[in-house]
Amino acid sequence: MTPPAPPTREAELEAENARLRQRVYDAELTAERAMALLRAADEQHRGLEKQLRRSRADLQSMNNTIHQLVWRSRDEGDWTSASPQWSAYSGQTEEQSLGLGWLDIVHPDDRQPSLAAWHVAPAEGTLQVDHRLRRVSDGAYRWFQTRATPMRDEAGRTLEWFGTSTDVHELRGLQVRQRLLLADFQHQARNTLALVRVMAQGLARTSQSVDGYAGQLDDRLTAFSRVLGAVTRDPESGVDLESLVAEELVAQVAREDDQVDIAGPAVLLPSEIAETLGLAIYELASNAVEHGALTKPNGRVKVTWVCEANEAGTALVFEWAETNLFGRIAPPTQSGSGINFLEQTLVDRLKADVALTFAPPGLRCTIRMPLTDVAAEMQP
Repeated sequence: MTPPAPPTREAELEAENARLRQRVYDAELTAERAMALLRAADEQHRGLEKQLRRSRADLQSMNNTIHQLVWRSRDEGDWTSASPQWSAYSGQTEEQSLGLGWLDIVHPDDRQPSLAAWHVAPAEGTLQVDHRLRRVSDGAYRWFQTRATPMRDEAGRTLEWFGTSTDVHELRGLQVRQRLLLADFQHQARNTLALVRVMAQGLARTSQSVDGYAGQLDDRLTAFSRVLGAVTRDPESGVDLESLVAEELVAQVAREDDQVDIAGPAVLLPSEIAETLGLAIYELASNAVEHGALTKPNGRVKVTWVCEANEAGTALVFEWAETNLFGRIAPPTQSGSGINFLEQTLVDRLKADVALTFAPPGLRCTIRMPLTDVAAEMQP
């Protein structure tokens, strides 16, 4: 068998050219694929950059429109940026607020607590501090609630802090006012219960029967509810004395300008004084209706008061005078709950001097009491 002839030089060159052409083709194909991948990556990169620019624009827009003061910081309160709201409120430029420059706007008493809050923020994972910030427009310090959260990388390391400071000055004022009102309410409730206890004990000592006690107690509780109604209309402003007198006389079926004259300057009584004095007016009015001037068609009641200045401050002089009662007018042989209330309770609770006169032309009661912490407005 004849062995195959060795390839010629031309055949070898042709085979080598074929291999080279294949390699070139493969290289061109690989290059095309690489270019396609690069184009895709470039488009994705441009898309991400567009999204990033949009996100940054949205964030900047939000920072510029929200009411909160917005800022960014490194650990320990080392600020890196501040929103226009911060500059508008504080008067600082953004450059002045960077680092610890923002601390210049914090109230001196709140600077150390603010730095202490930053010191523990990394361990707690949040910044929470309430402090006062100075407003450039008037130099006033207002309470702000400052909160921040960290932005972290994939390894959990803090990159920066994003925070806001929210004006809560009015809210804190309302909270303080609420606490004061609650404390005042509790104090007032104790005083009210004490006054009801005194009233009930006085009736228990003077009532002749259980039915009599129940009826008199019911009448006084009804009167007391009228006084409380006047007190709760505007507990902060006080109770107008003229309205207190007029409402009780109306409740006792006595009308001003008919059998009653009322005259005196404008006086606003705090609730404690109004409650006690209101019950005293009830005792005088009910006595006038049952035994005094208002039992007669021509009987009259004149209620007046004045405010007098003295060394201790201002005193209220309240006078109840009944007229057109003739004949023998003698004091009761036994002090009832009404007289005890006027002569004892007013003295004990209001430090009042009380003078009762039983003589023609009718009963006269003069009550002189200090107007401590009373809003009194004198009219000419």
